Parts: sequence; structure tokens; C-alpha cells
Amino acid sequence: MISHVVVTPFRNEGQFLPELIETMTSQTIIPSEWILVDDHSSDGSIQLIEDAIIEHDWIRLVRGTEPGPRRRGGKVARLVNLGLNSTNLEWSFLSKIDADISLTLDYFERILEKFEDEKLGIASGNCFLVKAGRKKIEKVEFDHTRGALKTYRRRCFEDIGGILEIDGWDGLDNLTARYKGWKTKNFPDIVVEHRRATGSLESSISDHINTGRKSHIMSYSWPYLLAKSLISMLKRPYLVGGLCIILGFVKSKIEGVETISDKEMRLFVRREQKRKLVNRIWSGRILN
Repeated sequence: MISHVVVTPFRNEGQFLPELIETMTSQTIIPSEWILVDDHSSDGSIQLIEDAIIEHDWIRLVRGTEPGPRRRGGKVARLVNLGLNSTNLEWSFLSKIDADISLTLDYFERILEKFEDEKLGIASGNCFLVKAGRKKIEKVEFDHTRGALKTYRRRCFEDIGGILEIDGWDGLDNLTARYKGWKTKNFPDIVVEHRRATGSLESSISDHINTGRKSHIMSYSWPYLLAKSLISMLKRPYLVGGLCIILGFVKSKIEGVETISDKEMRLFVRREQKRKLVNRIWSGRILN
């Protein structure tokens, strides 16, 4: 039997947890252990989880100790590692699932089947949002696994040094895995609902600046960064989003934010980006 651990960091997710608990406990392949890591929740989230624990002995609650406001990036990575380090299981697969995800009932069955490919190191399904009653797929590159619902093979996880506790960890793990010879893949035929509503303009601007920061951390080349920014300029918030990506990138350079230190890996990243740019230009998809 496959040993599969799932970790979910959360903070004040009482609005979304009932749906996640329902879809998690109804999976066709139940996880060996589901560890929910609390980041100082003050709503009813804890009670929801404690009620679930009474019915399901494979669910556990871990309390985070790091103070400060809710943050993405490095803090989320630290919460995931806190949960993972609390398990005594000799797991074969690890999934990080966000609290605002609603899984299909066969999600883990379908994702774990993909690992029949022995070179597949990290995998995820894709997400959709419901806007005005319509589904909108959140498009990503075919080899970019979603930070909200990714699954690691243990050998790959150990090969890449685990989840690094830095901003941009959920992109850097994909790059490192491919550099080490593993495949990373997003499977668009396995789709789940991302239930969090679109944020305000202020939070969107902050997200785009953070995207620029992560792009710097992952040693993006200027041509690739500008192409990424141009694509973003054509989406909401028009023009502003792309400019904020550039701002976050330049600001991080000026501040001396640490980037990938391995020279060979930096060259690998640039080669990948060049290949993707050439393929997009050749196929006429540079702006989509």
C-alpha cells in the first residue's frame, strides 16, 4: 500500500475547510495521514478540524509557533515543513494541498497513477475559479506544478533538498527537480476548484511585485522576464500588473536578494527559458 502524507497550512479558513474536509475524507484513495498546520487562526477553523479528527484518526492538527501576519512564500514553506517533520510515517509521496481547494473525489487516485512514470518527480492537477457562474481555468506552463496542490515523489523530494523556506519555493522546486533529471508536470485533465475569490487591486499589485521578486530569485533572464511582464500587461489589472513584475524584479536586484547560487543551474534555467521563448514565438503564442 502506498504511504501518502498530505500537509495543509491554514489560517482563518473556516469558510473553505468544510468543503476540503468533505472532499478529502471522501477520496477513492484515502491519504495515510493528513496534517493540518495552524498559523494562529482566530475563527472557527480549529473546531472544524477537531470535529473531523474525532471521526477520522488519520487527521492530525499541528500548531504553528511563528508570530506575525499571514504571509505567502517562505512562511508557508516553513509551515509545510513543520507539519512534515511531525510525522512518523515512512512516506513515499507527499502532497501539499491548500485549504481553499475543493478536490474531485478521485483526485489522489488519478495523480498517484501518473507516478507510474518512474521519472516523474513532482505532479499536480490544474485549478479553475468560478466567476459569474462560469469556470475559468488558471493557465500555467505544462511543467509548472501548482503550489496549491502539488505531489512529490520522496526520492525526488530528497534529491532537491526538500522544500526550501524561501519566497519562490514552489517554482524553484520545479526548476531544481528538472535540473536533477526529474520530470515535473501539470496535468490539465485533472482539474479541481480553487475557491478563493479574486483579491482587490491592492493585493493584486502586491502579488505581481512578489512575482517579480520570485523571478529574480529564480534567476530569470531579462528577455524571459519582459515577455512574462508583457503577457501580464494584457490581463487585469491591465498594464499595471506587468509593470509591477518588472518593479519587483528590479527592486530585488537593487536590494541584493539572494538568487540561485549554482552557476550550472542558472545556465540550465536560462536554457529552459530560451527554449520556451523560441517555441512560443515559433508557434505564435508569445502573448497567450
